[in-house]
Amino acid sequence: MPETDYRLILFDAPADPVALRELFRGVMGLHPTEAMQWVRRAPGILPWPLAEGEVRELLDALYEQGIAAEARRVDTVPKLVPARSVHRAAIQPDGLSISGLRGEPAHYVPWSKLELVHGGRIAADDEFRDPQGIGWANAVASGLNAMILRGPKAPRPRRSKRVPRDPVTELHLVRTDPQIAFRIVADQMNYSDLGDRLLPSAAENFPIFLAELVARADAATITDSTRALIGQPTPEAEPSTYPTSQAMLDATTLRLLWTWYRRDRNRDAENQ
Repeated sequence: MPETDYRLILFDAPADPVALRELFRGVMGLHPTEAMQWVRRAPGILPWPLAEGEVRELLDALYEQGIAAEARRVDTVPKLVPARSVHRAAIQPDGLSISGLRGEPAHYVPWSKLELVHGGRIAADDEFRDPQGIGWANAVASGLNAMILRGPKAPRPRRSKRVPRDPVTELHLVRTDPQIAFRIVADQMNYSDLGDRLLPSAAENFPIFLAELVARADAATITDSTRALIGQPTPEAEPSTYPTSQAMLDATTLRLLWTWYRRDRNRDAENQ
C-alpha cells in the first residue's frame, strides 16, 4: 500500500463549493456530507493522510479551480501546540526578552528570528445573571423558616439577564530556528517594562507594546489582523475574531504556512 505521508493545505475558500466537494469525493471516496463539511471549513489543513499520487491529483485539480494550495509531508507541517504563555516581555533594540512569572530570564527572540506576528480577538461567552439575586429579605425569611423547621417557599421564577462580555485580545508570535510559538493574552500581561509610558489599564498598554513590537519586527510577517489592533491601515479596520483560542492558533498555523508558500513561490519565480 502507498505511504500516506502528506497533508493538503488550502489557502483559499472555493468559488464553487460543489466542485470542490466532488473533487474530494472522487479522489478520497468521502461521503458527500463529510466532504461538504470540510469544504465549508476551507481555507485550512485537511485532516486526512494522503498518498503522493492523491495529492498530485488534488493539486492539479485545485489549480484548475483557481484555489491556492500545497501539499506537505507530515513532518514538515508546523506544530505550534502548545504555545508558550508570556506574562512579561521587554522590547529591546535587538530582540524580545521574555521573563518568567518571577521576573527571571526565560527566552530571548532576536528580531531576525521572529517569523510571524498574528493578533486577534477571542469571542467571550455572555454571562447570565439573576437580575435580583437572593436579596436580604429572602435570606432572612429562609433563615426563619429553617429555625421553625419549615421549608422555604418556592421562589418565584425570574428571568436571568444576559450580560455581554468583551472579547479577549490575543497575540501569537512564532520564532524560527528553533520553531517556537508564544501566546500573549492582553489582560494577563505585566507591562511594567513600558517604564514611564505605562498607563493604568491593559487595554491602554497593549497597543503601545504591540505598536513598538511591530515597528521593530522588520523580518516578520505582520498579519492584517495584527495591524488592525493598532489602527493600521485605518482606525476603522477590524481584527479577526475567533470562537476559541485553539481556533486562533489554527489560523496562526495557516498564516505561517501561507508565508512559507508565498516565499517559496517568489524564490521559484526569481530562479526562472
